[in-house]
Amino acid sequence: MACNSPIYQLVIDFVCLAIVWIPVLLLDVMGKPYQRGFFCDDDSIRHPFHESTVTNVILYIGGLGLPIVAMVVVESIRYRICSRSASRAQNDDNGNAKSMYGTVPIQVGRLNIPPIVVELAHLIAVFLFGAGCSQLTTDIGKYSIGRLRPHFIDVCKPKDFDSLCASNDHSYIEDFMCTGTDAKKLHDARLSFPSGHASFSAYTMLFLALYLQARMNFPQSRLLKPLLQLIALMLTWFTGLSRVSDYKHHWSDVLSGFLIGIIAASLTALYISPLFKAKTAYTQRPLLPQGQRDIGLDNYQPTESDPVDP
Repeated sequence: MACNSPIYQLVIDFVCLAIVWIPVLLLDVMGKPYQRGFFCDDDSIRHPFHESTVTNVILYIGGLGLPIVAMVVVESIRYRICSRSASRAQNDDNGNAKSMYGTVPIQVGRLNIPPIVVELAHLIAVFLFGAGCSQLTTDIGKYSIGRLRPHFIDVCKPKDFDSLCASNDHSYIEDFMCTGTDAKKLHDARLSFPSGHASFSAYTMLFLALYLQARMNFPQSRLLKPLLQLIALMLTWFTGLSRVSDYKHHWSDVLSGFLIGIIAASLTALYISPLFKAKTAYTQRPLLPQGQRDIGLDNYQPTESDPVDP
C-alpha cells in the first residue's frame, strides 16, 4: 500500500480518531470529578431534579446522524452531477470515464473502491475527530472543576443538612455525606461545568451548517440551504435552553459549552477539513446549470450566475 494512497491516509485518520476518543471513553467510565463543597445559602443548587428534555440518546443520534446523512446525500448528488458532465469530456488512456475524485475506481488489492466512498470516509473521519476534540475539552473541564448541578441538593440529600446549615448563613460545607442512593446521579451531579449537551450540539450543528455552506451549491433553490442551516442552529439553541429549564446546568455552563462547540467546529471546518481549502479536481468543478451540462468541461466558461464552489 503506497504511503500516499487514500486508504493509507484513512488508516492514519482512524488511528488519530482512536487516540482522541479513547480518553473520552476512559473519563466516562473511570473518571472521578473534583469533590467540591457548597455554601449553605447557595439557592442555585436547590432546584428539583427533572428528567432531560433532550436525552443522551437523542443528542448523540441526532448530533452524529444528521451531519453524516447530509454528507452522504450532498456528496452523492455532487458526484452524480459532476461525473455525468465529466464523462462526456474527460477520459483516461483506456477510454474509461474519470470521476471528479480521480480515476474510477480506486484499486486496493483486488478491491475496486468507488472514490466517493473514500471521500465520504475522509469527511466523516474529520467530523468525528473534531467531535472528539470538543468532547475531550468538555470532559476535562467537567472532571477538573466538579461544579455542582442546580439539582445537587435534591439528588445528594446531605445527611443532617438542617443542622449543618441551621442558620442558613454563608458557611462553606465540605465535610458532608450524601444519603441519596442513586450512585449514577450522585456522580453526574458534580459534572455541571461546562455543558456537554451544549458543546456537542453546538459542534455538530455548526459543522453541519458550515458543511452545507461549502458543498451544497445547487441552483434549484436559493432558500433551501439557509433553511437547513437555520434548522440545525435552532436545534442546538433549543438543546442549550432545555439544559437550563431542566435544571441540569447553570446558564454559564451552557454558554461555556456553546463556546467550546463553536470554536471546535470552526477550527475543524476551516483548518482540518478540506471544505474551505484549495479545491481538488472534484470540488473545483462548477455544478453545471441544466441547459449547459452537455458542454464539455474543458470548453465551458462559467458565468457570474453559475453556482460554483466558494
